[in-house]
Amino acid sequence: MLRKIMLTTAAIATVLSGLSVPASAQMAEVPSPNRNGDYTTAVMRGNRGNTYQVTRWLVVDPDPTYLNCRATPNGRVQARLAPGTLLRAVFEQNDAVIRQNGSPWLRVRPSGGSTVGETSPCYVRANRQYIAPINGDSWLDVTGMNQ
Repeated sequence: MLRKIMLTTAAIATVLSGLSVPASAQMAEVPSPNRNGDYTTAVMRGNRGNTYQVTRWLVVDPDPTYLNCRATPNGRVQARLAPGTLLRAVFEQNDAVIRQNGSPWLRVRPSGGSTVGETSPCYVRANRQYIAPINGDSWLDVTGMNQ
């Protein structure tokens, strides 16, 4: 009798192991701006409690003179970035957003799109008027930004 129960249990386990069981997938979120339009972080908390970095951003500033990317927050203009330029956030001390005189700045490295000036890391105002985060789950890497 015990042998029959063990064989039945083994058979059920074998059948169940072939079935797919729904799992809670982690879906990438992107930061939302506050009521002033500012992004205050480039780090998000996932649905399982872990954190992840939002590394991809897009220049959305329609200014025909391009978006200023500065050597330091509110410092000298190092580069100008055209609308549609892809940006990769550069993280230091667990975030890529820093505050300077009450305003958030995102440290980035331009990649793709039109850039005038140096392409070394620089700072852009972390505000929805100028930049937008890109959802990593919907990213098709045709630019080499995943490297």
